[in-house]
Amino acid sequence: MNCNVSECRKTQVNICGQVMRISLRRICKLFLVIVTFILALVLISVTNTERIQTKQIVFTKFVKRSYRRQLSLQKEQQVVDHIKFQRKTNGVNSVADDENLGKDEIVNKNGKIKQNRIQNVKNVMRKTVQSDIFISVKTTKSNRNSRLDLLMETWIPLAKDETYIFTDNDSPIPENFHADHFINTFCADSHYRQGLCCKMAREYDIFMESKKRWFCHVDDDNYVNVPALVGFLQQYNHSDNWYLGRPSISHPMEVLDRANPGQKLAFWFATGGAGFCISRGLADKMVPHAGGGRIQTTGDAIRLPDDCTVGYIIREFDTRI
Repeated sequence: MNCNVSECRKTQVNICGQVMRISLRRICKLFLVIVTFILALVLISVTNTERIQTKQIVFTKFVKRSYRRQLSLQKEQQVVDHIKFQRKTNGVNSVADDENLGKDEIVNKNGKIKQNRIQNVKNVMRKTVQSDIFISVKTTKSNRNSRLDLLMETWIPLAKDETYIFTDNDSPIPENFHADHFINTFCADSHYRQGLCCKMAREYDIFMESKKRWFCHVDDDNYVNVPALVGFLQQYNHSDNWYLGRPSISHPMEVLDRANPGQKLAFWFATGGAGFCISRGLADKMVPHAGGGRIQTTGDAIRLPDDCTVGYIIREFDTRI
């Protein structure tokens, strides 16, 4: 079929236009595919980065937990080793003789502590609080109105649960005070050696039953700054041998050594008039010489009052005073 020149040119233009439209469509599709592919790669990269970061955070937390657990176990073992050393030093063979780890502690025949009671070890490690202190107030019938009533109006309400009053008669229990904390010792109501040592023996024995960390003795004419006392005792380890107080003389007390005639024994003592505190670790060691009323027996033997007798008993040990 023949055609003129103008018709051929029109046909060529139409064909070129169609080819260009097809090419543009293909280019647009290809561009969209490339953009989609790039976005997919970016999304995958971001997701992988987040996963890696998450894994790193989890691993870091795991490492930190493991490290803290290791430190905790090391501290617990140190406490256990310390108490085992104390037992070996004191010649302790059974749980009943040493309450530093609590009633639930189990010790086998070889003296090795089974750590299935870790909570008790943590209890030994924790900071001393007010409820760990046994505050013993020594009084007598004649001082009930002049001294004891004043204490009930001042500092005792701040430590009512920790305070125990030791008297020598059946006088009425102070108002709003625990009945089982007001103790009639049935000791002599005099200010002489027998009555004083008798009351001190009762104070010590009841403290030992309480399982508290610190035994603090004061007279009925003392004012106790309870928060200051708690803060002061927090500076010391109750499992060690601590005898905290103030001497009333500038030189050691001396008594005759009854086991070695002609010789003397010298020792320091903290005066009961100013108050003193004894740690649980030291109080446990005193049991053979002070428990079961033996403070009174010892006081009669050396013919000295209660605070001197306590110092005399403590002289036996390597004590930090």
